[in-house]
Amino acid sequence: MIYLQSRMTNFEDRISQLPDEILGTILSLLNIVEAASTCVLSKRWQYLWTHHAKVLHFYFPKILRAIDKVAGDESRGRTVTDKYLHCVNRVIQLHQGPHITDFKVLLYLSRKDSYHDIDEWFSFAIRKSVQRLEVNLCGYTRLGERLHMDTMCAIDRNIRLPWPCYTLADEVCSLIKSPYGVSCIKSLMQLSLTCVNITGELVEHFLSNCPLLIVLRVSYSESLVKLKVAGPSLGLKFLEISRCPRLRTVDICAPNLASLICLGFSSCPTPVLVRHAPSLVDLTVSQREGFLTALPAVYFSQLESLTLSFDFSSLDNYAPPPFPELTNLKNLTFAGYAEEEDSFLGWTSLIERAPFLRTFTLQLMSPTRIQMQTEMEPTERHLHRCLEVVKFVGCIDFELLAYFFQRAVALKTIIVDCRHPGLEPWHEFKENESSMELRNHASVLKVQVPPKIEVVISP
Repeated sequence: MIYLQSRMTNFEDRISQLPDEILGTILSLLNIVEAASTCVLSKRWQYLWTHHAKVLHFYFPKILRAIDKVAGDESRGRTVTDKYLHCVNRVIQLHQGPHITDFKVLLYLSRKDSYHDIDEWFSFAIRKSVQRLEVNLCGYTRLGERLHMDTMCAIDRNIRLPWPCYTLADEVCSLIKSPYGVSCIKSLMQLSLTCVNITGELVEHFLSNCPLLIVLRVSYSESLVKLKVAGPSLGLKFLEISRCPRLRTVDICAPNLASLICLGFSSCPTPVLVRHAPSLVDLTVSQREGFLTALPAVYFSQLESLTLSFDFSSLDNYAPPPFPELTNLKNLTFAGYAEEEDSFLGWTSLIERAPFLRTFTLQLMSPTRIQMQTEMEPTERHLHRCLEVVKFVGCIDFELLAYFFQRAVALKTIIVDCRHPGLEPWHEFKENESSMELRNHASVLKVQVPPKIEVVISP
């Protein structure tokens, strides 16, 4: 015991003796919570993080869950939100470093008196020459939530934005457009704005002056009316435009664009014109907005992943438009809303146009979609020789499963995810009557399928 005490007494903090450059490199690899926590180590570390922290991710699942729990209680909701605002503002006030790589804010904005704080966040990120900027003020992070909102938009024919929707202040816009601002945004690689009103003119300003920009996401913006995504040196690889109620035209000429998400448009037919996208391999669109018939046939043959947002209540008939062969398609997802009587069998002709399909996913918002089981006897008709995985999220469509069982000779795995498709990563999964029923159906399925097929139930 005496020996151990002696060793502890003589302990030498060699890490703190390292040069500032090395300690700064260590801190730059940590997120903001981890970096700020080093202030308690010693006097040497107390303010070191303020000079070297470069990744400022204000993503706090506990706070988001707390806001969810106090929904409807204005005073408690204000208290939780104030804690979040104070945390972000305090970090901004203390930060002394010349540059940051990441600035990410995820918060459900519930009142307008926070606008001034958000103005300061934008100005801070621009002045620090941020590389990846994400401001999400409606709390939704997953594509599943946007797919869900897309189908709800179809049902009521109106896009309902989260309120209030923050609008970029004139001072922030002026900063971005100024020569100083242009020099700062040249390092921007990713820009993601959710529930932030931004004009097409300002988006095009970013596209024209950010040569390194490869990711652009604009969701829930009332100010976006016209947008041209084009330019001789455009390096953009990912583009999402979703839930913008006043959007009338999107003109795309992007030679490097690989992934495109277009959802939740009020105008019909679709306002999106794809004039040149030779690298496009991943597409997410709604089946109801005419995009599939407007997209030039040449792009179908190069797609590797396709996600279709469905709403059967808006369909005049259940038959898909004629498709050219999807010769490169590996992953196909049907997502959206369907009642018990709606059938996806009419859309299997699309599946049959993808001879090399490997994974099919069905994710539906309606818990009543869990159907009674049907006969699943194999037939001699084999249409799918590459399909290995079928996944159901939030439901099991036994009618569709029977189709795959009869025709997918290479089927190896059936995955049943009992979570709601729109569940956020920060949400706690709680078993309810619907998920328990789905789990029971999956357990029965597990003993019915041939031994060569594995049934995986999650979570």
